[in-house]
Amino acid sequence: MKKLLVVIIFLFMTLSIAGASPGANGLSQAVQQGAESTGRVDVPFNSGWKFTKGDIAGASRIAFDDAGWETVCLPHTWNNLDGQDGGNDYYRGPAWYRKSFYVPGEYSGKSVFIRFGAAGFVAHVYVNGRFVGEHTGGFAAFAFNITGFLQFGSRNIIAVKVDNTSPDNSADFRIAPISADFTMEGGLYREAELIVTNPVHISATDYASPGIFITQKKVTDELADIRLGTVISNDSGTAADVIVKSAVYDIEGNPVKEAETKSSIDPFASKQISQEMTIGNPHLWDGRIDPYLYKVVVSVFRGTTLLDREEQPLGLRYYRVDPDKGFFLNGKPYKLHGVALHEDKKDEGRAITNADRRQEMKDILDIGATMIRMAHYQYGQEMYRLCDKCGIVVWTEIPLVNQIVASKSFEENAEQQLTELIRQNYNHPSVLFWGIFNEIHNAKGPEPLSLVRMLNELARKEDPARPTTAASDDEDSTNFVTDVLGMNKYFGWYYGSARDLGLYLDKWHKENPGRAIGLSEYGAGGSIYQHEEFPASKPRTDVPWHPEEYQTGFHEVSWKAIESRPYIWFSTLWNMYDFASDSRREGFSAGVNDKGIVTQGHETKKDAYYWYKVNWNPEPMVHINSKMFTVRDTSVITVEVYSNSAEVELFVDGKSVGRRSSTDHRFFWNDIKLDAGCNYVRAVASIGGKEYSDQCWWKYGK
Repeated sequence: MKKLLVVIIFLFMTLSIAGASPGANGLSQAVQQGAESTGRVDVPFNSGWKFTKGDIAGASRIAFDDAGWETVCLPHTWNNLDGQDGGNDYYRGPAWYRKSFYVPGEYSGKSVFIRFGAAGFVAHVYVNGRFVGEHTGGFAAFAFNITGFLQFGSRNIIAVKVDNTSPDNSADFRIAPISADFTMEGGLYREAELIVTNPVHISATDYASPGIFITQKKVTDELADIRLGTVISNDSGTAADVIVKSAVYDIEGNPVKEAETKSSIDPFASKQISQEMTIGNPHLWDGRIDPYLYKVVVSVFRGTTLLDREEQPLGLRYYRVDPDKGFFLNGKPYKLHGVALHEDKKDEGRAITNADRRQEMKDILDIGATMIRMAHYQYGQEMYRLCDKCGIVVWTEIPLVNQIVASKSFEENAEQQLTELIRQNYNHPSVLFWGIFNEIHNAKGPEPLSLVRMLNELARKEDPARPTTAASDDEDSTNFVTDVLGMNKYFGWYYGSARDLGLYLDKWHKENPGRAIGLSEYGAGGSIYQHEEFPASKPRTDVPWHPEEYQTGFHEVSWKAIESRPYIWFSTLWNMYDFASDSRREGFSAGVNDKGIVTQGHETKKDAYYWYKVNWNPEPMVHINSKMFTVRDTSVITVEVYSNSAEVELFVDGKSVGRRSSTDHRFFWNDIKLDAGCNYVRAVASIGGKEYSDQCWWKYGK
């Protein structure tokens, strides 16, 4: 035991010297892991990387001189700046990452894996000059067993060539997405880790999944039947007799159910061990109302020696979608309304941090959302964990976006990405829907129906318990393949009027009885730097004038149409944040899609954000619209205020201009006169015996 602890400390110290320090907390956690003898150590592998763009000859060799390369930390992308400045000319091509690290000789009997959270879009991994493997696809994690490539008791070199070359420059582009309305960044833009295990262990390389699959066979208010499938790998040359002990613990750490299974694993083979459990009177995961989580712990023993142990979340729930009455969670109606996201932030690109994700979740909880559509690809694991913990329902999907190509390798890659998505996120209770495609007819290509059918069947095979879904903007037979459907409709932006949305939904619902329909996208551009008092006409979508006030009015009309139709089983507005799309030139900033209700830097909430907050979040609030319309060109204006109070009073320069009442959270004061110079405006409401207010300054004249 003491020797194991010393070795673990030594490993972490040497990795720290090589630039892979997990920090003080990570070190103490690793020591604790060793003291508890879990048999597994996860070592953060993010700092001390050397990086350069270009296809560099010999960059995989041990002796290659990378002293002139840039030093970077993961997550990292090379398109965080040029991918958001417009022109659609951001660098798409190869680049290299290299890192030196030390592995102590005592680990020569262990199995060592490298796991990357993602690489965009093709990654070739080398250790000590030898090719380890290739991964294709930009958004899923991948892992390789590098044990046989390491020099134990010595320094080692890992080199990764990453390539996000445009399909225009590739004869056989076999990776989805072919095209999309977002910047397709390159890089190692999620975290990496080294995983050290005993030769007999819970698999780390089954599509980079946790190696444990918790199937909720049947869940009711009275009982929950679950099946645990644990993939055990044996990297040794002799058969291994193992005991798999599994336990479910409640939130206080008390054991609820246990199972024990004996099995034998052949040399250099993997085997899935299945165990059944029934939990009586389960405490259900009930969305934001009560996101209760059990914990599943699987331990692998040889005799009395613990070889490996892993933990996974368990949120027990049952749900259904009714074509006429909407979504039901645990037998009760549950309104699914929320936002679509991109993994993107100003100047960071896709290389966002877990701190960024936690701030995103704070904003999403604050607005009162109950659902996230993770568009148009798999996200980093921290976001799924946050959704589990906070009770946010998740739709997550593969990047089958805009078009397909008639290529067997393209189909195989789509299958691979869907398998990775499902296996890596199988145990997250927040994930309720697997997305198959998005707007698949946007660009010319072969008929996608056969591919969609094949992927839908694959999803059902991998996970029979969860429904499949898709986001469509077309009237096509692909709309009837998946279990449920979302429509992307932009009435009032790209076509028609926002008031047409309700008419369209009613018509579709009537013509397709028995088919559930939701809204996976709806939205309009809006800039906090561009203002127009109650725009009389729709702005052109492709020009640099997207006044915030039009976006606000658009969302007011759209949400009222959605809220009044109970058959709409979910809605996710497009988008939570402005995001990089380098081909765009519209609104205030080139290279940015400005349909977010929060700015790209995640720092400024637009008025539309507060419209949804006042409708979704019951917490008391008062918000004055157009606060950022700070310089006015007319002396008489209309003031709009959001509040969940029954009555609001408005003051201009300390003088009351009247009280207003409302039944839809919108309060208006017409013909408010501004004096020349600065005007102090304040809105006040009393809610639950407490006063709430908002204020701003507006200037009129020079």
